[in-house]
Amino acid sequence: MAALSACGGGKQAAPTMQNDQDSMSYVVGMNIAYNILEMDSTINREVLLMGIEDVLAERAKMSQEEAKEYFLIYMNYGVYERVREYEDKYLNDLVATDKEIMRKPSGLTYKVASVGDMNKIPSNDRDTIALTYRATRLSGEEVDIAAEREDTVRTALRDFIPGLKEGMKLIGEGGKITLWLPSQLGYGGEGLEEKGIGPNEMLRYEINIIEVKKRY
Repeated sequence: MAALSACGGGKQAAPTMQNDQDSMSYVVGMNIAYNILEMDSTINREVLLMGIEDVLAERAKMSQEEAKEYFLIYMNYGVYERVREYEDKYLNDLVATDKEIMRKPSGLTYKVASVGDMNKIPSNDRDTIALTYRATRLSGEEVDIAAEREDTVRTALRDFIPGLKEGMKLIGEGGKITLWLPSQLGYGGEGLEEKGIGPNEMLRYEINIIEVKKRY
């Protein structure tokens, strides 16, 4: 395999790769960088390079066990916090753009198009609801739909994910509502593979309640 070559001009020439070992070393470095960017594009480049240099010079500031423990905390708790921060900013900005969009303490964000029959609001977990809905990602890509067909969804209130369960209590039979569900009110950190919903994915639902059967 021919070695890669690099030439520098200007302030300082870049290191040249004279043989296959140098080229392979460069390729390994590229692969490491791409993997890092996939994992977290906010990584501090200077500190990252310091970590590599310290390990190669046998002067690492953490033991492997300490590093593993920190990594797990960062990827679990840290990711959770970053997701919440992003969702909060997105939803707060959304509310600011439309005075008819409201946000509840749980994070559920909604816009009522029609309140429907307020004497027939689903409130008991045993109440059954017939509805049509359309679920999309924030990009507008459709992930689930039950609309414009004869067989509507009919199920008990208790069987819905938390955000839908909370949101449908805001309208009655014949009502229409749009819901923005933070991931913790949807499918959480696990997502739902069968519908292509990824971990920590926020969703938008357009709900039309056709019928409510109360259970007292």
